[in-house]
Amino acid sequence: MNFQFNHQTRIISGAGELDNVGDHAHGLSATNALIVCDSFFKGSAVMARIQRSLSSMGIKSQEFADVQPNPRDYDCEAGAKLAEEQNVDLVIALGGGSAMDEGKAIAALVTNGGTCSDWDAKPLAQHMLPIICIPTTAGTGSEVTFCAVIDDTERHFKMAFQDEVNLIPTIALLDPELTLTLPAKATAGPGMDVMTHAIEAYTCKVHNPISDALALQAIRLVHENLVQAFKSPQDITARENMLVASSIAGMAFINANVGSVHALSETIGALHDFPHGLVNALLLVPTIEYNLDSNWKRFADIAEALGVSQLDSAEETARAGVEVLRQMIRQFDLPNLKELGGLNSDEFVGISEKAMKNDLTLDNSKTMTASAYEEIIEKAYNL
Repeated sequence: MNFQFNHQTRIISGAGELDNVGDHAHGLSATNALIVCDSFFKGSAVMARIQRSLSSMGIKSQEFADVQPNPRDYDCEAGAKLAEEQNVDLVIALGGGSAMDEGKAIAALVTNGGTCSDWDAKPLAQHMLPIICIPTTAGTGSEVTFCAVIDDTERHFKMAFQDEVNLIPTIALLDPELTLTLPAKATAGPGMDVMTHAIEAYTCKVHNPISDALALQAIRLVHENLVQAFKSPQDITARENMLVASSIAGMAFINANVGSVHALSETIGALHDFPHGLVNALLLVPTIEYNLDSNWKRFADIAEALGVSQLDSAEETARAGVEVLRQMIRQFDLPNLKELGGLNSDEFVGISEKAMKNDLTLDNSKTMTASAYEEIIEKAYNL
């Protein structure tokens, strides 16, 4: 029971909250904001609303729309250089996990200097600039986590900024209206990323009672709302519940950890630009099937959060939960790893060996082997 739980982000949830971003920025004494986003939001109506709200409070702003899926180190460094040149004192990260991770990296580099690789897996020397994270997908939970995963483009792996004190977002602004127009694939993949965060947080070796409670509630919310949000995109209640699930799953896993699903998806993602949430969705069931006998009770708890009535044994309940997950994922009609293109079977051994070197492997609920990783990839490849 020896543990610590860290959370310092102010979470503001509600439809239409985007129009209050200027008030929140003013409360942080901001005068000049850098809005970090991808090219989709450049010159958009959403961007205009943010800029109008900031301007109403006398706050200058400019866009930095160079976010790519799986954010690159050189983009983060370019954004930090621009922020320094313009004397920016607030970062606003708008978008999915890539935008928020890039925003955090930029905010950290401004106050700490250096390059992304200088701070890989090291505590920051100084607190990053204040940052307001505005998620437009329900997925990564990056709006409440004290880490940022960035592609090291020279060494071809995902490095991590991580600091529980100096890299925690100041405000997470959850406005479900921003998710109403998400296409189906941008609902399903990120939504299953939330499920993966919650399940791995609950089953990894370093969970704690607070992360457990958050993880189980996130699992319930995803199970009850993701398919609805996928099938009825304009259901604002389902959208809001998914945003909340994403944030509380983020609080859970950042104070516990994730495991082999993420170790493997990060390894694959560093080699191929596949959507992170989609890869997690494809790897989740095969990995759970491998992990089940590590703790039948914990996986039975997950099954009950998925709506399974308690059966005669924890093992039966846990296995029934896997089937619920499998059927849930099938409703999204996702491609398998082979259909994503670019990943070849002759890469499986190398990917498995790299995944074994990922620190997340150590916290997986069951001891992993390279051959186990190969089997998981094979299953996800041929789903």
